[in-house]
Amino acid sequence: MLRLARIAALCIGTLLLLVGAVAGVLNHEVLDADRFAGHVDAVRTDPDVARQLGGLLTDRLLDEQPDLVALRPLLETTATGVVSSRSLSPLVRRSLSPLYDALVLGEDDPVVLRLADVGAVVVAAVTTLAPQVAVSLPADLDVRLSDIGAGSLGSSAIGPIHLVRLLSWLAPLLGLVVLVAAAFLTPGSDRLRRAAVDVGRGAAAAAGLLAALLVVAGALVRRSDPETLDGAVHRAVWDQLSGPFWIVAAVVAAAGLALVLVAGPPSDRSRALLRSGLIAMVGLALVIDPARVATALLWVVGAGLLVTGVVTAVVTLTRARMVRAWAFAAAAVLLVAVVIGAWPGDHHLAASQAADDGACNGHVELCDRRYDAVAFPATHNSMAAASEPGWFFAEQPDGIVAQLDAGIRTLLIDSWYGRATDRPRIVTTVGEARDRAIAEADGSFGRAAVDSALRLQNAIGLAPRGPEEAYLCHGLCEVGSTSWRASLDGLRSWLDAHPREVVTLIVQDEVSPADTAALVEQAGLLSDVYTPTAGGTWPTLGEMVESGKRLVVMMENHGGGTAFPWLLQGFDWVQDTPYLFRTPAALIDGPDTCRRNRGRPDAPLLLVNHWVTDKTAEVTNAARVNARAVLGARVAECRRERDMLPNFVAVDFYDRGDLFGVVDQLNGLD
Repeated sequence: MLRLARIAALCIGTLLLLVGAVAGVLNHEVLDADRFAGHVDAVRTDPDVARQLGGLLTDRLLDEQPDLVALRPLLETTATGVVSSRSLSPLVRRSLSPLYDALVLGEDDPVVLRLADVGAVVVAAVTTLAPQVAVSLPADLDVRLSDIGAGSLGSSAIGPIHLVRLLSWLAPLLGLVVLVAAAFLTPGSDRLRRAAVDVGRGAAAAAGLLAALLVVAGALVRRSDPETLDGAVHRAVWDQLSGPFWIVAAVVAAAGLALVLVAGPPSDRSRALLRSGLIAMVGLALVIDPARVATALLWVVGAGLLVTGVVTAVVTLTRARMVRAWAFAAAAVLLVAVVIGAWPGDHHLAASQAADDGACNGHVELCDRRYDAVAFPATHNSMAAASEPGWFFAEQPDGIVAQLDAGIRTLLIDSWYGRATDRPRIVTTVGEARDRAIAEADGSFGRAAVDSALRLQNAIGLAPRGPEEAYLCHGLCEVGSTSWRASLDGLRSWLDAHPREVVTLIVQDEVSPADTAALVEQAGLLSDVYTPTAGGTWPTLGEMVESGKRLVVMMENHGGGTAFPWLLQGFDWVQDTPYLFRTPAALIDGPDTCRRNRGRPDAPLLLVNHWVTDKTAEVTNAARVNARAVLGARVAECRRERDMLPNFVAVDFYDRGDLFGVVDQLNGLD
């Protein structure tokens, strides 16, 4: 009787571990709001899914306008490209909020991905390529996400969802308890060792069962037809979720085998049977799903090496200590896996990503205004941050992302080529532009100040090392530098998290257009960049937000030409005011402070440069000239004198004075 009870306990414990592993992955990957959104967005960009959604959108358009059937290949190709674009991610995340609420929280809001904005981009492309064709959009263009792939996702799903949350922590803990208890159902000594063996066998068996289920499920999913929307979605979802399942199976198997092989008796024949069974199962899995299984095996090897390294570091000379250390490490791996799987996820999409309050750059009123009819708060030398290490002559209190968080929407930055040196964190300006960089630094800061900074940085006689790379520097990178690529990566993340914001870069570009374009593309920003049409009108902020084209890049020296038309020749589009004032009085009371400095006379955008170049009183001067009475009076004067709205109001130390209040006043919001 005790023998049967022991066998039953081993089977029940193994099944509980299997259920806990499955529930843990679902809890971690599906019930966490941000991971859920990430997986669904990745499914949307899957080539097969995008092609099917593009075809669905094309069908909807043709239902409304049958005469466009002659352009079907163009419509379908364009729609597929737009549907899979990263610029659609903010729209998708907002659409996912009701889907997630319906699936996880039990709310009954309709689950709809509206494709009207996608259709607008398609229509724009069609009318550009075929201007003789008049295309309009149906008002109710949408796709019901709740009907894609798995039918309705209503309240009937809520019970299983709550059960998954419970099982993610309860099932594995009960499984471990039952497996330990099984060791005490037979007489004899050394029950702790037997308990370790039983837990190891149960874990290894649960991992093997999970692997077998994954192999079978993968084979079934591969039979789905990718030429249908359901089939494409099934395959894409499997591609997203099978990886985490295989990882869990690999980690649990490694921990279980460690317990069995170390705690079990050397003569235990079951070990040989276990090894042979595992070898056969792995061989079968490699035949059916080689890529996934190979990845899982690498995880097993990695987990085994990690455990071996930890144990080797703490084990002493006796085998008893070795056994205890291995058992402790393997048990710790199992417990950590349980905790990670059961850890409560964030059950709300991030507010900054999912919120759709209808505002553009913080104000609903700005959505219907053209880009060239909006004033934007701007920072001069945005990369020169006092809060970041290594910056002499800082002109802003904090870095680029912090400025964006505070409300800055236009960044004036300088890009130069530099190389790392033999001194940590010190970069030196290199190339043909170095002499120009030295002259610019001398003119801005003074020769004595530059020499002092170089001495303080111990930057005289540096030995350049490593490749030439792009940095944001104010001429001499020795007195302060920030990686251009890292800054673009930060901008990428910020734009993803703030889908209703429009940002402008005005770059003093000593880095070539080709290299700049490569950096923008590597950072994943290319799909966000807006390209205006020469002689055309700018879109409204709302149109830019809905299209995803929310980044404008202007270059002071070299535009991108026909190769990179989105790298705008800045002074074809912007005219500015003088920028070199040595005292507040010269800026406030001097003559011609609003005269045209650079830019074509017919350039449609106005940049007001409003700062004092005096490094002995940088912050004090900023507080004085950024005060509302001073800054407001100057931009009002420039508006009257130039008969243009100051589109970009650029200052030093934006946190001093009232830049944002003045910009709101220009926009008629104050």
